[in-house]
Amino acid sequence: MNEYIQQILAILQELLDEHRQLIEYGKAKTEAITKNSIETISYIAGKEKKLLEHILELEQRRTFLVGKYMLSQKVTGQRSFKMEKLIQAVFHAEEKQQLQNKWKELSAVIHELQDINEFNQQLVKMTLEYLHFTQDLLLGPEEEDVTYHRAVQGMANNRNSRFNIRT
Repeated sequence: MNEYIQQILAILQELLDEHRQLIEYGKAKTEAITKNSIETISYIAGKEKKLLEHILELEQRRTFLVGKYMLSQKVTGQRSFKMEKLIQAVFHAEEKQQLQNKWKELSAVIHELQDINEFNQQLVKMTLEYLHFTQDLLLGPEEEDVTYHRAVQGMANNRNSRFNIRT
């Protein structure tokens, strides 16, 4: 097996492991959001940041190795280092199959991670809307300022509630 392909497969496996770890963090973040645990969310965000930095390094190495493989196979004119282009350029069936399997597996894990992130974003949005709604219920509309101002400004100065009860 080509040494570049072996190294690329090893990096794809590392990327797969790192993305699976991100999924675990995403699930833990979902739980922390539902429990309103700001400390836990902050802790997880720090861990995710370190993991993302490592993923970026792995991606750079993968891109470099794909370029080296393309040069070693005398494939010129390729400015794109996408996995699809690499898979097309590989001639050995076993190498091609292994690359396709790893790439499909990584793509599925990335898709799952995207779903978890979208869900967490929706949870945060709903929590914020609930907090705004509760604030509006408890505090009511904001009072006008005590200072003098023009009549037109005074009418437009009322607090615009996200959940305006009067409409």
